[in-house]
Amino acid sequence: MDKIFIDYGTRINQAILNVIKEILKDLAKSKISSNHCFYISFKTKANGVILPNKLQKDYPNEMTIVLQNQYWDLNIKKNQFSVTLLFNKKKEFLTVPFNSITKFYDPFVKFSIQLDCKDEKIKTQKDKKIKKKLSKEKIISLADFRKKDD
Repeated sequence: MDKIFIDYGTRINQAILNVIKEILKDLAKSKISSNHCFYISFKTKANGVILPNKLQKDYPNEMTIVLQNQYWDLNIKKNQFSVTLLFNKKKEFLTVPFNSITKFYDPFVKFSIQLDCKDEKIKTQKDKKIKKKLSKEKIISLADFRKKDD
């Protein structure tokens, strides 16, 4: 049987995301005081994020939304939440996977947490070009040229 190393960072991230999910479930059921306000930042290029084209263009990497008074249709699922928010007096529907969240802030209780978003499917054209270039180049280890102390 292979022994594994415990990845505490990933486990803590997952626990925090579960707390955020439960808070949003309570918010959707109107169980939370109206004094609370939630700022949620997320990677807009993460796998599963659904944004209108205009918002995707305005926020190409990361976006922060506020859940306080003007939001509708808050729906919490296992791996994501969706909500309708007002942008420039127009209602827009968004879907945000929990693993795309980078920050969560509740100013009412001064609670803030920054998460490590490790969505492997976040890729840019630049990343693809670099990978392609590296795959064509021969990598030489510097260790091969170091003097060895006897």
